Amino acid sequence: MLTGSEGAQGRGRDAEALALRYLSARGLRLVERNYRCRLGEIDLVMHDATADSLVFVEVRFRSHPGFGGAAASIDSRKQRRLINAA
Repeated sequence: MLTGSEGAQGRGRDAEALALRYLSARGLRLVERNYRCRLGEIDLVMHDATADSLVFVEVRFRSHPGFGGAAASIDSRKQRRLINAA
């Protein structure tokens, strides 16, 4: 369980750090963290050298499985913002 010291923001940072470690251990390289532009924000931008591709990562932390999975928390508005920011 993530227990960020600053409430939800701390848990979000902890979840991003965990995701970064997970992806890095699988060979992806961090390009940018918390990329922001006027169209939105992307939590992690990673490079996958095996596919020569950029990977855009939205980190979602759910404190209880009853709230649904991470994918369920991304509505169409959030999807558009991620696509536009990428």
